[in-house]
Amino acid sequence: MYFTDYHTHTRFSFDGAPHATIDAMCQAAIERGISELAITDHMDIFHLQKYSYILDCRHLYPELLAAKDRYKGRLKVVIGAELGQPMANPKEGRRFLSDHPELDFVIGSVHQMENDLDVYYYNFRKHDPVQVYDHYLDLLTEYAADYDYDVIGHITYPLRYMAEAGFAVNIEQFLDKIENLYRIIIRRDRGIELNLSGFRQSMQTTMPAPKLLKLYYECGGRILTLGTDAHRPEDVGAFLRAGQDIAYECGFRELTTFENRTPSFHKIMGK
Repeated sequence: MYFTDYHTHTRFSFDGAPHATIDAMCQAAIERGISELAITDHMDIFHLQKYSYILDCRHLYPELLAAKDRYKGRLKVVIGAELGQPMANPKEGRRFLSDHPELDFVIGSVHQMENDLDVYYYNFRKHDPVQVYDHYLDLLTEYAADYDYDVIGHITYPLRYMAEAGFAVNIEQFLDKIENLYRIIIRRDRGIELNLSGFRQSMQTTMPAPKLLKLYYECGGRILTLGTDAHRPEDVGAFLRAGQDIAYECGFRELTTFENRTPSFHKIMGK
């Protein structure tokens, strides 16, 4: 079985655990039989800040290049980034990508909407959950159409925090928008991730949920990565087997990996 974890964070991320060193994350991956580990620390783009505001790239990327050599033959270390909402400051988003040609893989995510505020901080008693997710999909669609990425990340991200606050939305009302998002991604020969962190949280499902993943497959989507969104070594590889099973049940027979921003495909098997 070929296991890959394509969404992880180290202590270089603002919300990474202090003990989530690059070595600790790599050692956890090796112990759990993972073949490829993508380290995708947060590169959130802010309206009035340089990209270096959020991430110490000067030290992170040389350390990742060194880890790539250090673990060769035991673990394929994939140099990644989770590039958040570059539409907030397109110049800085482009500059980050231009300055870092060593990147193998880029997750395109939206965390922050208005006023650089992460959805994590929303009070859903004051913010209508339906309006929030509707607007979130508009931002994802803009990202998917106009910006650079390899896969779009956790497309149901706000639902994670809605669930924690005791709110839920009927996803049926968003299916047309989600299908349109998928078709834009597919036309650009890009993909999505199946984010497994929901299994460790109140929502108790993947992002997107299996029904939405199956819709992606039915639209013709074939580029799919699996990621735990681990922010500490203890969560590296969590639920990867379950994620592969879900992908298989939705029609996928291969999962995607990346090197030098180029996809490769690896066969998976069902239960």
